[in-house]
Amino acid sequence: MNTTFALVLTVFLVSGEPVDMVTGVYSSMKECMAAAAEQKIPGNCYPVDKVIHMDNNEIPAGLKTAP
Repeated sequence: MNTTFALVLTVFLVSGEPVDMVTGVYSSMKECMAAAAEQKIPGNCYPVDKVIHMDNNEIPAGLKTAP
């Protein structure tokens, strides 16, 4: 199974609370870094399995699981 990477941008709310927002998901780290440079955002690329937290057995929309 190949690892996919999420481009994550940290946004600070008016209250001062930081929130991590995923701006895109890419097939490789290289594609993710290229997207960050193209969009000119100071985002970081992380493996998707480190970003998505499966609480209460919830499955994110669009995530395909093996039967």
